[in-house]
Amino acid sequence: MQKLILSVFTMLILATTANAQQPDTYPVIVSFNSMCCGVPSDAPLMSMIQRFKKQYKIKQVTADKIGPMGREGEYYLAFRLKEFSKAQKVKFIEQLKKTAAMMKDKGSAEVRENETVDKAGLSRGTTVTSLKL
Repeated sequence: MQKLILSVFTMLILATTANAQQPDTYPVIVSFNSMCCGVPSDAPLMSMIQRFKKQYKIKQVTADKIGPMGREGEYYLAFRLKEFSKAQKVKFIEQLKKTAAMMKDKGSAEVRENETVDKAGLSRGTTVTSLKL
């Protein structure tokens, strides 16, 4: 009987550990930051993505929107870049950096590469939404 209880307990622990959210590493994240009054518009970024898709004949780009990260609407757009070739990934990240550098209307946008996001460590109100761009 003790062996049965021990084996059931062990299986429960293993199942709980397997279902725990593991940190995700994204090749590139665009972080929308606020200076005082909200974050910059994502319109320049979305326009750049649409042009890139058209130029390279990519059907869709997926990203995870992670936020809110603060009180003023800060959030991340996290890209996995699985739909790109190696050369396209490099060009996409270059264009992200150029576009983000110009986004300074209310706050700023920052491009970070190979960023790990621990979703289990995010605050309770933070959500992760998959977007098809």
